[in-house]
Amino acid sequence: MLILLLIAGLTYLGYRIRINRLLATEKVRRRIARDLHDDMGSTLTSINIMTTMAKRNVQENTQKTEDFLSKIGESTTRMMESMDDIVWSINPNNDNMPMILARMREFTTSLFEARGINFSFHADEQVMLLKLNLESRHDFFMIFKESVNNIAKHAQATHVDIVITYKKKTLYMQVKDNGKGFQPTVQGEGDGLFNMQRRAQRMKGSLDIASAPDSGTRISLRFVTT
Repeated sequence: MLILLLIAGLTYLGYRIRINRLLATEKVRRRIARDLHDDMGSTLTSINIMTTMAKRNVQENTQKTEDFLSKIGESTTRMMESMDDIVWSINPNNDNMPMILARMREFTTSLFEARGINFSFHADEQVMLLKLNLESRHDFFMIFKESVNNIAKHAQATHVDIVITYKKKTLYMQVKDNGKGFQPTVQGEGDGLFNMQRRAQRMKGSLDIASAPDSGTRISLRFVTT
């Protein structure tokens, strides 16, 4: 009887652990879906407004019409990229670091080559053995993507160093450029930096942004993996 009770207890414990993991994953999926819904709603509203404005100016001011159409194209592309990121993140086949790093390299190459920016990408062998959960995987990639996007759009850099290391159950990522830099305390840099900090806090990690005019920018992320 004792053996049967022990087996039953262990079976129930395993069942509860599995259920809790499924519930946690479902919670993350719902949050990501909600973020996507809000982002799409906001973007579609902007596209609708800009379409109306373009129609109003099509006869009187062709330059304004062209500007609105260009912004509509940019918004549409951004929304498609956001949907692609979400779909990729929730795919269980992408929950290992080699897949994540491959996507990071691919994104960086396509973005920097078009702008003539050289870069180096180094990841320790220990990093390859990691397996991040759904939420951490999504936030980790989005922080990286925002960092690289900011460099391509604003930094006027010619070279970028990307280093990812893993020590004592802590994952470190550093993205450093030789661009024009900026003053992090000055308002007006948009929501990108705020979103990066928010994602780092959600991962129970820390994000440090070191920059100054004419001194480039260094973005450092660290968080403990489980």
